[in-house]
Amino acid sequence: MSKNYLAFDLGASSGRAIIGTLDNGKISLREIHRFSNGPVAINGGLFWNLPGLFTELKTGLAKAVQEGVELDGIAIDTWGVDYTFIDSDGFPVGLPRNYRDPRTEDVMPFAFEKIAKDRIYELTGIQFMSLNTIFQLAASVRDNDKQLLAADKLLFMPNALTYLFCGNVSAEYSITTTSALYNPNTGDWAWEIIDALGLKRSLFPNIVPSGTVVGTVSTQLQEELKCGPLPVILIGSHDTASAVAAVPVQKGSNWAYLSSGTWSLIGLELDKPLITPESGEANYTNEGGVGGKIRFLKNIMGLWLIQECRNEWIRQGTEYSWGDLVKLAQEAEPFFAFVDPNDASFVTPGNMPQRIAEFCKKTGQKVPQTPGQTIRIALESLAMRYKMSVDDLEKITGKKIDVLHIVGGGCKNDLLNQFTANATGRKILTGPVEATALGNIAVQAIATGDIENLDQARAIIADSTEMGIFTPQDTKLWTLAFDSFKKIIQTK
Repeated sequence: MSKNYLAFDLGASSGRAIIGTLDNGKISLREIHRFSNGPVAINGGLFWNLPGLFTELKTGLAKAVQEGVELDGIAIDTWGVDYTFIDSDGFPVGLPRNYRDPRTEDVMPFAFEKIAKDRIYELTGIQFMSLNTIFQLAASVRDNDKQLLAADKLLFMPNALTYLFCGNVSAEYSITTTSALYNPNTGDWAWEIIDALGLKRSLFPNIVPSGTVVGTVSTQLQEELKCGPLPVILIGSHDTASAVAAVPVQKGSNWAYLSSGTWSLIGLELDKPLITPESGEANYTNEGGVGGKIRFLKNIMGLWLIQECRNEWIRQGTEYSWGDLVKLAQEAEPFFAFVDPNDASFVTPGNMPQRIAEFCKKTGQKVPQTPGQTIRIALESLAMRYKMSVDDLEKITGKKIDVLHIVGGGCKNDLLNQFTANATGRKILTGPVEATALGNIAVQAIATGDIENLDQARAIIADSTEMGIFTPQDTKLWTLAFDSFKKIIQTK
């Protein structure tokens, strides 16, 4: 008997409503609604349109109902770290801030005056990025933010949208761990940090495991959408947690994952956190995964570089397709120059081609003159960063990595996949493209008892997915180029 689940998958630029059908040991997907998303600039700040996003989710659910689909659950995943506040009457307090909001650019020294940097990592095992929840809240404390003063509870973005559907107030495990306010050794909030920042403890709700049914769609929404009391489920609410849950691995294989999209997240799945001086020095993070797993990983800027280049050229009057950009990069000179994808100059929106050129000039390299050169620099630099991370993962964890699974929308970029195989010297397996939606739906099925566990879910996803294979080429040339890349990183 087939089962149908509705996955709401929200990224930093778009969102979708996807129906996943579990039938005869396979999961099939069908997108029924797509909408744009992005930061809203107001008076120098960047915000998310929470009411607009909720309206789009209701539209997605209404479309499913109008089609006559009998749903067995709904669940929401989003990007990490961002949150909204609700007041004591249960209403959202203003608009939630976007993680690229400039207020956090200089907040780290303020936070480290409250609690030492080393102590934060010791307690949380989370890498240091100015966009982390801890630093967003530190900025609110520093700035006497009126939203913080009016707040009764903090809800991470997927949990806030879940709350609007069913009234549940909680913090799902995987999204909570992205905050640098969670202690993976105690399984609770890092109260020492919260107290040091002067935040009230009552702001932080109970933490709930991934795969928990937390309620049903509210009676008001049932009447509005004609949907009935559908189960509302907290899955791996952080989109990368859902994506990693969908990596089609064989149990016992020596694998790492790369969730490739606007951000690239590369890492290993561990049974317990790894918080050591070595992991801290390399800025690796311990985030939560489905089934209580730890996603030991590094954040890399990812296809954001390409997206922002394309956006700038569109503003200048030339609209390249993604295929056009790949073709131009293929035709460009190899190893023309390199950038560090994680350089602070690339974090905020803006003229990315100019910023890439300025980085090259600043580091004494040739400066790109064409779009093809610019895109090739970005793609080769990403591949080199992936190699650096894979090598670090082996060194820090002592685990051998033979295969790198690339999932998410970025795995459609065959040129980057081949560059990654060449740079890392490892076999690359790509797919599924829709890893996040598949992971979302699979965990819904686990929560309702239709799939037994994570291992069975991954086996089902493997049977439902066609994977690409890329093997290393020109490894000697790439090894020499990697030495040049490391010098640029070390001397920038």
